[in-house]
Amino acid sequence: MELQLEHLTKQYGSLIAVDNLNTTLTCGIYGLLGANGSGKTTLMRLICDIQSPTAGSICYDGLDIQTAGERYRNQLGYLPQDFGYYPDFSAYKFLMYMSAIKGLSKTFARERSLQLLDEVDLLQVKDKKIKTFSGGMKQRLGIAQAMLNDPRILILDEPTAGLDPKERVRFRNLISSFSHNKIVLLSTHIVSDVEYIAGHILMMKKGQFIHEGKPDKIIHRIDGKVWECQVPNEEVPTLRERYTISNLRSENDMTILRIIHDSQPLESAVPAAPNLEDLYLYYFSEEGKTI
Repeated sequence: MELQLEHLTKQYGSLIAVDNLNTTLTCGIYGLLGANGSGKTTLMRLICDIQSPTAGSICYDGLDIQTAGERYRNQLGYLPQDFGYYPDFSAYKFLMYMSAIKGLSKTFARERSLQLLDEVDLLQVKDKKIKTFSGGMKQRLGIAQAMLNDPRILILDEPTAGLDPKERVRFRNLISSFSHNKIVLLSTHIVSDVEYIAGHILMMKKGQFIHEGKPDKIIHRIDGKVWECQVPNEEVPTLRERYTISNLRSENDMTILRIIHDSQPLESAVPAAPNLEDLYLYYFSEEGKTI
């Protein structure tokens, strides 16, 4: 199974949101990393055939998805960033409604809906109205609706935004459990959402892939650019203005800084092993000096 992007471009007037992308996705979990406005959501909408490209193509097993039409869309599961639902529907009624939209038979829909509600740990509240659910419960219902047709391609756009740490871990585990023999594309600007489950990273900036590959491979791109040092507390504000700082920890009257910079920032700074978060900040430091 392959999903091939060839010279994929999407332009809105003078704005190029997706700029001549070329890559091939196979089974596995792909983490799509980028700051807000980098083109992630537009790319996912193109892959879901919600929008048409200005140029280039997307092919699924050799067939252009626009030619394949419904045959391709039947293979898709999609959880958009703004997951829409009917607040007065129960979880079970909502899944049955979505099953009807997807053209699933009633018999299959009943069985599949109950199965998925159990898998996302919502079976015990299946008859409660969605408007009473927490953010994490709604997102779990969202992935259940995306999985109704047992898709071969699962697209998840910022699925953990706004969730507390416990729910984010729970959601990541759900994604991993659903990923067998599927292409899973998980878009996020929260690095920890992908560093534990994604086998492949696509890093996107200004509509282009600036890096792609296995996490441990692309992290080495910033070897020698991550530093740690200890400074007096009063020096921290000046250093935060001057450098990209990925972490700071106060210890009495001193602060331990983790600085991302092309060269040694201070005489006392020593090299540190980079991680995926450092890589993200190295390329997107203009979005904010600290996190």
